[in-house]
Amino acid sequence: MIEIQNLHKSFGPTKVLTGAALTLEDGEILTVIGKSGVGKSVLIKSIIGLIEPDSGRIIIDGFDVTNFSESRFNEDIRPSISFVFQGGALWDSMTVGANIDLALKIQKGLDERERKVRIEESLRLVDLGGVENIYPEELSGGMLKRASIARAIATRPKYLLYDEPTTGLDPILSNVIDELILRLNGELGITSLIISHDISGTEKISNRVALLHDGKIVLTCDTKDMWYQDNDIFNEFINGKVVYSEG
Repeated sequence: MIEIQNLHKSFGPTKVLTGAALTLEDGEILTVIGKSGVGKSVLIKSIIGLIEPDSGRIIIDGFDVTNFSESRFNEDIRPSISFVFQGGALWDSMTVGANIDLALKIQKGLDERERKVRIEESLRLVDLGGVENIYPEELSGGMLKRASIARAIATRPKYLLYDEPTTGLDPILSNVIDELILRLNGELGITSLIISHDISGTEKISNRVALLHDGKIVLTCDTKDMWYQDNDIFNEFINGKVVYSEG
């Protein structure tokens, strides 16, 4: 379980998170939605230690990691969490296989043979078997997304966090990625946190949905109940009729 309690983060005079609170339950897929620039990426990057919050608490499997040193976070927490960047973030100068191998060398004490097997398994899981020796620039947009997911799952994390996994993809490819996320949760027992603008995909694969607005989570609900909420801000957003101004 990951618990976010009263999280605050500002950049200069700009307040981005102003008391965000959220709980990610083991085994679920939870999607955080909200307008562009509202702080969704700041929230998710705070969880994985890429951004240091100003105040509040982040508790992962019972450990308050908010004030962990980088070395302790890397040793005790990072092996259980992987992150899929919006743009993939694969090294263009390295093959797909080498990109995945780099993640394994950093996080897992596997020998070369074991790493090779893990690379092949991870690529098969995302339906990209046989692309180990291809460079990222040779992949299509959808293949690049899947390759970045393969790198993320290679370490067999407990938690997998996605930053806008379907952005820039057409509806067919978006559906492919959504189906993949859903399948990996089941096959690998992964707990997933997604930030997204895609309401259709959110409804399809998520157990719960949360709206981030003005630095706070203003509503969290089961996805099956998302169209029946008594909250104007939430309803305006999911219906594409957002008329409120940013605070």
